[in-house]
Amino acid sequence: MQYVAPVDHMRFLLERTSGFDRLRGFPAFAEVSPDLVEAVLQGAATFAGEVLAPLNEIGDREGSKLTPDGVRTPSGFRDAYRRFVDDGWAALAGNPEHGGQGMPFLLSAAVGEMWAASNMAFALCPELGLGAVDALERHAAPELRERYLSKLISGEWAGTMCLTEPQAGSDLAALTTRAVPDGDAFRLFGRKIYITWGEHDLAANIVHLVLARLPDAPPGVKGISLFLVPRRLVNDDGSLGAANDIRAASLEHKMGIHASPTCVMAIGDAGGARGWLVGRPNEGLSAMFTMMNNMRVGVGIQGVGLAEQAWQIASRYARERVQGRGVDGRPTAIVNHADVRRMLLTMKSLTMAARGVAYAVAAAIDVANHAPSAEERAAGLARAELLTPVVKAWCTEVGTEVASLGVQVLGGAGYTEDAGAAQVYRDTRITSIYEGTNSIQAQDLLGRKVLRDGGRALDALLGEMLAAADALADAGDAGEVEPFGALARGLRRAVESVRSATAFVVTNVREDAELVGSVAVNYLMLVGYACGAWQCALAARAAREDAASGGPGAMLAPGLLDAAKFYAAAVLPRAALHAELVQAGSAPIVAADIDAI
Repeated sequence: MQYVAPVDHMRFLLERTSGFDRLRGFPAFAEVSPDLVEAVLQGAATFAGEVLAPLNEIGDREGSKLTPDGVRTPSGFRDAYRRFVDDGWAALAGNPEHGGQGMPFLLSAAVGEMWAASNMAFALCPELGLGAVDALERHAAPELRERYLSKLISGEWAGTMCLTEPQAGSDLAALTTRAVPDGDAFRLFGRKIYITWGEHDLAANIVHLVLARLPDAPPGVKGISLFLVPRRLVNDDGSLGAANDIRAASLEHKMGIHASPTCVMAIGDAGGARGWLVGRPNEGLSAMFTMMNNMRVGVGIQGVGLAEQAWQIASRYARERVQGRGVDGRPTAIVNHADVRRMLLTMKSLTMAARGVAYAVAAAIDVANHAPSAEERAAGLARAELLTPVVKAWCTEVGTEVASLGVQVLGGAGYTEDAGAAQVYRDTRITSIYEGTNSIQAQDLLGRKVLRDGGRALDALLGEMLAAADALADAGDAGEVEPFGALARGLRRAVESVRSATAFVVTNVREDAELVGSVAVNYLMLVGYACGAWQCALAARAAREDAASGGPGAMLAPGLLDAAKFYAAAVLPRAALHAELVQAGSAPIVAADIDAI
């Protein structure tokens, strides 16, 4: 599979729209120069294109397999992972206190997009390790952090999170895995399903973060604790000891990401798996959500990466495939057909907008973690918490739509496995399901992130959107104002739609218990399209400035401006539809006869 990382566009967004200059003002990132950013992006692009991408089709075809000796990954994956670790990619954003390189999460997000685009199944393994590190840094006791963090940050050891059980999908209150005190540790017993990279042969050890109940735990989610359960026990000197009582009992047969082993984990079949409490008893859910929120941003970035790959495949094919005749009556490549151009422009503009939204959230996470003042950190946290469900859900919906369009552009060839578009679609489809379905993200956005704080974080974001619209409307000379003005006006209308939809929910939610569940997905999509327009506005203004001054984005400016104008004309009007659907309320849904559905 061919993949060329869009380094120029990534660098443009990092430097011109995502606030990297602000991050460089933080002491933690003072040495992250533009040259260093360039070196990291170019190095990652080379690794993605030359090491990971060639394994993507192999991994899809061979898949991971469960053998009597454990899970075996496809040909080439072990060598690629070893090189990934040796080259320091796993440690890119890790805490320097534990051997990490201390790069901004924003830069790590751009690199993570390359991993997902070039080989989604491979990318999931180190992604889980990053989430485990985040949870342990924030919640684990010092002795656990000392024993496990450096190995996880380096990638020498891998991580997982073990939540779901056969009888408990998204309903974590129904968990039954139990943990029994055993000296200074615990013994765990239970079953977990859908555990991504739950067992494999890439890393020397796997650190499982497992949700379970203590014997005296209260019922429901208030009785869930979090435990660290290693695949192999760790001796006092840090060396690996005996195997722990946790293993893959079977692998799921999936639609996509075949190289990524999705495991049913048997815990405690031979006397109990040794585990150590992370955080306080019965407060495991909050600790686990630290990891899950990290992963949700990562999943949104996967959607962006897969959208990019789908667009690249479709764009190349459309330029090579000669079919039909152009307006001059001669045979022509299908890229010259208006409807194919429509699809390609839709794919490109959605991908550009989603990338901007994902980078904005990654930058907010850096502000929340590293800004010098408490006020700045609080504002960064509020922005990150508000937009995390948007990134996870909207960016993955974008990824799925773009991947589907990619199959359509290729026509019959797209429906075969040889061209690669089908695999991208199959791999993308899971992103709207795992780490909390997009419906759960939507209810989190509306029910928790907007309604619970009275919309303060949302108002701050909408204010920034209006400022971006005002700045864009003032850009350019007299001959250029109108194209910018169309996007600016569309962004203002989208902001007003968000405000009107929010006011409708606030007014009616107390009298309608089904309202949030009925309209939340449309509300999230409305916010997503508005955020995409905001990012298009920022990119369009910066591109125009660079084109006028010969700045770093000058060469990209024609494509960026065309994509931004197309987004305004042909994508952003979707926001009005979603706003209308929100204000339709719950009646069209709850009035339906369940027996007739």
